[in-house]
Amino acid sequence: MGDLLLRGIDDALKVELQESARRNGRSLSDEAIVQIRSALKREQRQDGQTAGQRLRAVLSDMKFEDDELNAIDAFRKQPDRLPPDFK
Repeated sequence: MGDLLLRGIDDALKVELQESARRNGRSLSDEAIVQIRSALKREQRQDGQTAGQRLRAVLSDMKFEDDELNAIDAFRKQPDRLPPDFK
């Protein structure tokens, strides 16, 4: 197994990584490895897809009826409304 030396880590990032390691019960090195792996997997999953493409992939088994699609389209075309006033 190889070693990796990271230079130029700002103090805030180092503290954040240390806190994450403490919360997860890992050493600083182990936490860095987990975080790097997680980021790389996330990047591979997205592989240039738009948010809509990712959403379609998640909802691929769902089939919408025409009236549902028309309602969604009508809602999207409505003018912006003011937020409710809870006074």
